[in-house]
Amino acid sequence: MADGLPLFFGNEEEALFNSMGRELIETLVNQHFDLFRVDITKTDDNFYGESKHKVYKPMLVVKSRIQIQDVDVISEGGIRRMSKGDMIAGVYREHLTELAAEINVGDFLGYQGKFYEVHDAGYNLDALDKKWAADREFMWYILAKAVTYDIFKSTEGTS
Repeated sequence: MADGLPLFFGNEEEALFNSMGRELIETLVNQHFDLFRVDITKTDDNFYGESKHKVYKPMLVVKSRIQIQDVDVISEGGIRRMSKGDMIAGVYREHLTELAAEINVGDFLGYQGKFYEVHDAGYNLDALDKKWAADREFMWYILAKAVTYDIFKSTEGTS
């Protein structure tokens, strides 16, 4: 006997929810980011896994639901301003499979002229907040921190 959501939703409903969600995100919302995957086989790193000269794999355009968090910044002198902060990007697992892409910690995302470094690639599928109705995972949520262009551009070339 099935427990939880399988009691109410089977494979057909899962396919329907996935299809409708993808249509909403990839067609109607129509947001995307540029994915710059670090080629770890061609990038030299130091003892700590850091690299001043990154080599990237070919850039991919990834359709996604993007949220940029506002950050309240107080600078020296007490001047307060709102600044664009971290990015949370929801990407359908099937879309990444179609692109034959994998997003890893340390990769970079480009969105509206700004760059973000991936800090959580969303692969912790045991986390209930990353699943639809705490049962099925359709979308991976990627957390990326804003970085300066200088951090992103530290490349010798792309492959």
